[in-house]
Amino acid sequence: MSSSILPHTKLDWTISKLEEKVSSQPEDLDARLELARCMLSRGWMHEGGEADCAAALQGARRVLQEDPTSVLGLVVAGAALVGMGRPEAADKYLGQAAGIEPDRPDLNLALGALAMAMGDHGRAVRWYEVACRAASEAWETHLMLGQALMRLAKTQDPRRPIERASYHFVRAMRLEPTPDQHPRLLRDMGVCCMLTGRTKEAQRFFIRLRENPDHAAIAKFHLGQVAYESGKYNNAVQHFRAYLRERPDDCNVLARMAMAFFQMGDFNKAREACNQALLVEPTHLQARYALGCTLLEEGDTAEATKVFRDALSDHPEHMPSYVEMVRSRRHTQDSSWLVGALEAEVGTFDRLPPGGSVDARGVTRQRIETILEELRDVGPSMLATILSAIDRTQDEGLRFQLWEAACTMVLGAVADAASSRLREPSRHYGPGLGLEALSAAAVLPEPVLTAGLKLDESDLKKAAVDRHSPADDVAAHRDNIATERKRARAYQALLLLAIGVRRSTSGKSLLARWAVDADSDLAAAAWAGLAMYGEPIATAKLAATASESGANAQVQRFLSYVVPPAKAAGPQKVERADAIRCTTCGRSSTEADYLMSGSDAVVCDRCVIQIGQHRRSLLADERSNCTLCSRTHFEARGVYSYNGVDVCSECLDLSLGQLEREEVDRFLAAW
Repeated sequence: MSSSILPHTKLDWTISKLEEKVSSQPEDLDARLELARCMLSRGWMHEGGEADCAAALQGARRVLQEDPTSVLGLVVAGAALVGMGRPEAADKYLGQAAGIEPDRPDLNLALGALAMAMGDHGRAVRWYEVACRAASEAWETHLMLGQALMRLAKTQDPRRPIERASYHFVRAMRLEPTPDQHPRLLRDMGVCCMLTGRTKEAQRFFIRLRENPDHAAIAKFHLGQVAYESGKYNNAVQHFRAYLRERPDDCNVLARMAMAFFQMGDFNKAREACNQALLVEPTHLQARYALGCTLLEEGDTAEATKVFRDALSDHPEHMPSYVEMVRSRRHTQDSSWLVGALEAEVGTFDRLPPGGSVDARGVTRQRIETILEELRDVGPSMLATILSAIDRTQDEGLRFQLWEAACTMVLGAVADAASSRLREPSRHYGPGLGLEALSAAAVLPEPVLTAGLKLDESDLKKAAVDRHSPADDVAAHRDNIATERKRARAYQALLLLAIGVRRSTSGKSLLARWAVDADSDLAAAAWAGLAMYGEPIATAKLAATASESGANAQVQRFLSYVVPPAKAAGPQKVERADAIRCTTCGRSSTEADYLMSGSDAVVCDRCVIQIGQHRRSLLADERSNCTLCSRTHFEARGVYSYNGVDVCSECLDLSLGQLEREEVDRFLAAW
């Protein structure tokens, strides 16, 4: 059955009756507090705005004068201040409420809203998840969790947060019997559908939203977005024009319409739309970008370059403008400019102090990658430029990035020669491991190779910050570090191979140290390098796990040794069959919506939900392995024990994702 944390039916009528009661009985604190709750609901959840929130704050403060420990009064006051755009002031009230009754769903909802207002979307998601668990049938909790997940999607890989947001919006629409009365819900559900490729469904939501007179304009904009993403640029222009008839000075929409004209090849109209936007806001970023793209396609390279440079002077972080500016210089066949650009960006990166602006380092690294892509397109003649940059930079993480680019550049030149010696790539360390090793050995000086082996944990942490969007929580940051660790280990293994290929005296002693001191995977790479020197002990070490034979036996032994056994891919959905039952609760596939089967267990959807809702209290011993995929506690960032079955966080998230996607699919099919 649907429920609600805040009043939301017949609000106007309820508020008028409560106002009459408070007017006649001003000493009735309960009536005053209920009136404040209703005003908060209208202002916060029903787009009543700041005036309603201010009235709620006034009523709550009146109650708190009489009863300073009223938790509901504290929650209403704090939430009202958040709705008024005063999160710093709200923190005092909500903190006091948390000290008295921390498990209240309305408090957790308000704390989530506070975190959202402070820009901490990861923390907002966690507060809303707590509220959802405590009040799973309240539509507000699902609505606000979905909105927080949408915001979170802008700072990390968007796919999973958007899928989760879709699920919670669906839950909100199922729980709230009159979703048409909540335009935010229709809009957000439409946006989620668009972002997950469900353009037809997105269109239906925006058409429904267009029926609301107060939201018709924004619905037309979103309909234009749907048409644009579907490649229907003419339709997109029509929707954008309909929107602009009501809001003619919206530069964002003018710029978007310009890009639609650009995609249609109507460069004159694209320029007109850009110029119209720039008359309103001369420094508008997207309008500048659209104008630069248009000028570039018209062949006015010099003017396009100027437009992009001006945009970057105000917005140095805007990578699309930087990419197009580099592209514009390519049209001039000016390779020397690329050489100077790489030198300048590497110098900038080295000058940025450790612990300085993360964004500045990340932007500079992205710029370097853009230039490297262009240098690779020019061809092997640019290799000397990259090697020079490797020698010049003082940053190990950047040196690694440049080294990767150099290996990729020379790969084609030696591929034919290498293919006869290394035919099978490493699945663990990425495609073409052996080829890249031979390439590196052929062209890179030994000091460059050994430099890449000096990466330590601090370098990996720095790379995690530089290469990835800012993490919203500790778990996300840990994932980023793990990604960089895997990447670094891959290329360190490759470096050890390359050193083995060179067969130098110094390289042999270095490999001997790594064979003894490194962990098993990298030690295997070192043994393989020593095997290339003809060391009997190294060959025997590799042969211990070898099964291949033939001309490439030695290389195949190495690959077989270095590649760890493939782990289970994770749980797989079981087709309906009475013979299969959930290991934890005994339900059959006919009694559950689905069963997920792994290596040693089967878990139904209901048990997945139970584990997901109570995962904190179900944390297993650190020595536990997942019974679905065999991952360790460390590999999976947590294993949870439930009724004798251990399920890791990755399998749990995969199973929850399956459940949520099916729920969304069923809803959209019937909506």
